Amino acid sequence: MSESGEVLLVAGMGVLAYGLLLGVPLAGTRMKNPTGPPHLLKTHVEALIGGAILLALTSIAAYSTLPEAVELAAVGLFISGVVLSLTGGTVNWRSGTDDAFAARSAGFYLQATSGPLMVTGALLLATGVIAELFAG
Repeated sequence: MSESGEVLLVAGMGVLAYGLLLGVPLAGTRMKNPTGPPHLLKTHVEALIGGAILLALTSIAAYSTLPEAVELAAVGLFISGVVLSLTGGTVNWRSGTDDAFAARSAGFYLQATSGPLMVTGALLLATGVIAELFAG
């Protein structure tokens, strides 16, 4: 497995574990109130999906023809975006933010920063994979 694959594997497991851990306070809260805090629910689901995506990228990165340093940069950007988004959701939940967009909370800015990082990392990695598909 390449170094970028190993990084994706570790990050994917960490993000997935975080999502599972968020399920504990979510379940406790929902026992009292069926709707639960919206930012906690969103961040829990986002972490489960993000972890699955990172684990899937572990296999996909194996097909990339990018130089290892570029591939690691792409993976680092994507993982940083996922972590920033989850951090933003957690900040919004813990601070009791109702509408992050309206409040322009700290969590909002973390999540707003995450999108460009993930898109850039995904585009770089996709470039390497598509180049391999057309080369073979």
